[in-house]
Amino acid sequence: MIHKGPLKVIIKNIREEVLNRLRTSEDLSEIKRVVYGEKVRIGSLPTPAIWVVPAPYVPDLSGGHTTGHDITYDFVTLVKSNNPEEGLIKANEFSYEIYDVLMADRQLGGLVSDIRPLRIDPSYEMGNSTQVYWSNIQFAFRFKRREKS
Repeated sequence: MIHKGPLKVIIKNIREEVLNRLRTSEDLSEIKRVVYGEKVRIGSLPTPAIWVVPAPYVPDLSGGHTTGHDITYDFVTLVKSNNPEEGLIKANEFSYEIYDVLMADRQLGGLVSDIRPLRIDPSYEMGNSTQVYWSNIQFAFRFKRREKS
C-alpha cells in the first residue's frame, strides 16, 4: 500500500486510530487517561495512565519517488502504588496489554502496511519516592508514500 496524500493527514489518521484503540479497548479498561504528547504533572495525572510520546525516525527513500515512513511512538504506562513490587509489575503488565491491543490488527484498519514492535522497557520508579512506576513499549507504524516528482 502506497499513500499519496499529505503527510500530516496520513500521520493524523494513524495517531487518531491508535489513540481510539487505546481508549476503547476492553483490555485497557482500567486505564483512567490516555495522554498524547502533552506535558502533564505526573503527581496530578490520574493513574493508571498511558502517555503516548512521538519518537524520532528517519524516512527511507526507496527510489522512484517513494519514501518509507516508520512513524514511531513510545507508549509509557504510569501506575501509582504504595507497594513498589505491585506498581512495577502492574506497569509492565499494561505494556504487554498495549502490545496485544495494537498487534491484533497489524495494518491498523488499512492505514499502515505493518506495525512493528521495537522496544520494551521494564518497569522503573519515576524519580525518588514518588510512588509512580512506569514501563515503556515502542512501536513503529510503517507505510510508504509516493512523493511528487
